[in-house]
Amino acid sequence: MEKSTLERIKDIIDTLKTNGRIINKSDFAKKIGYTRTFLSDILSDKAKLSDNFINAICINFGISKEYITIGKGDVFIKNTVANERPAIYEPKNENDMTMLLKENEFLKRQLEEKDKQISKLLNLLSLTTSENEEDNKEEVA
Repeated sequence: MEKSTLERIKDIIDTLKTNGRIINKSDFAKKIGYTRTFLSDILSDKAKLSDNFINAICINFGISKEYITIGKGDVFIKNTVANERPAIYEPKNENDMTMLLKENEFLKRQLEEKDKQISKLLNLLSLTTSENEEDNKEEVA
């Protein structure tokens, strides 16, 4: 018999505990932005599963929404930051902090490069728009 969405969520929580991504259900609830009480109500089927609740699980832990909702595909989305470390990352030592700072600098440089590319594209678009306006003025005259 196929598992329900609720059963799959319970399995995901167990897997995350086994993998050390969460400590317990309270930790899971906190990391997805809900209270332990609300999570208990969900898990005991006293509260209705919402799309926001499912999305919070997917976003914070790199879980496939398709897997949660219909049981198809892999549980974890491959190559996501959420799968590389816990959703709320707390460095445990100086080496972790150093790696986190290096990653932060790398991402900052990537964003700066994207900003430059966007500026160039906006300038190009502006030039193209100006040329079109001048051509239209010449046609009218």
